[in-house]
Amino acid sequence: MLKAWPDWPAPVLLLLGPQGSGKTHLGQAWSSDTKGVFIDEASSVSESKLFAIMNQALNGEISGLLLADRTAPESWGTSLPDLRSRLSNTPVITLDEPDDDILEPIMRKLFEDKGRVVSQDVIKYLLKYHERSIAAQRVIVLELEAAAQRQKADITKTFAAKYLKSRSERDLFAIPSEE
Repeated sequence: MLKAWPDWPAPVLLLLGPQGSGKTHLGQAWSSDTKGVFIDEASSVSESKLFAIMNQALNGEISGLLLADRTAPESWGTSLPDLRSRLSNTPVITLDEPDDDILEPIMRKLFEDKGRVVSQDVIKYLLKYHERSIAAQRVIVLELEAAAQRQKADITKTFAAKYLKSRSERDLFAIPSEE
């Protein structure tokens, strides 16, 4: 759909997806290629500014507008009726959590960014036994890297398994905080 611009059904498009699904990357690439306007985390933009820029796109004053957010506009708490109306009529593309074909190279890159080369066994193990979101994968890579540095160890499948087990036990026996 992004490649179909300028033949979109409307001059404004909304890209929804979880953290780490590629919204920002896609939006920046689209904006660079088209010279259109990209607004990431659109729900955090003031209603008056969002309304004004949507009107600019609808009036042809800007070449196109791509909005991105984690949540659908119905949950944004929009108070301006005209903005609510425009958002409800905006075509939506939804990105899902990535599958193994996407997660494997992302995990490998996360480890490489930390200066680590890990085996395919480590990647497969983490994809099988740890939360599969990109945000969770970022966290586990950081935690494993820190633990491996403390212990001056390589990150192997056995190391990852022991770490996940100890992490699970820590969570299980943690004393709830009083809030």
